[in-house]
Amino acid sequence: MMRRDKENRELRRRNRERMKETRRRMTECRHTELPPTLSVEKLEEIKKQTQEKEQADQNHAFRIKLIVGLVMLVLLLLCGFLL
Repeated sequence: MMRRDKENRELRRRNRERMKETRRRMTECRHTELPPTLSVEKLEEIKKQTQEKEQADQNHAFRIKLIVGLVMLVLLLLCGFLL
């Protein structure tokens, strides 16, 4: 029993160390600079495309909300006439 407790403590210690190392590597990766293969023009193009995509997504979401709202309105009007 004592030996198993000691082994478990050792395993937990190793796991903590491994997690600390993994966390350290992940934070280092996050702080890396842009790859040298990307030019300023390419970055501006990516930013422009991202903004266009976000705008298209917003327009699409608005249309869906409008359609759902209209369908609900029609259903409510139909229920009102049936009663």
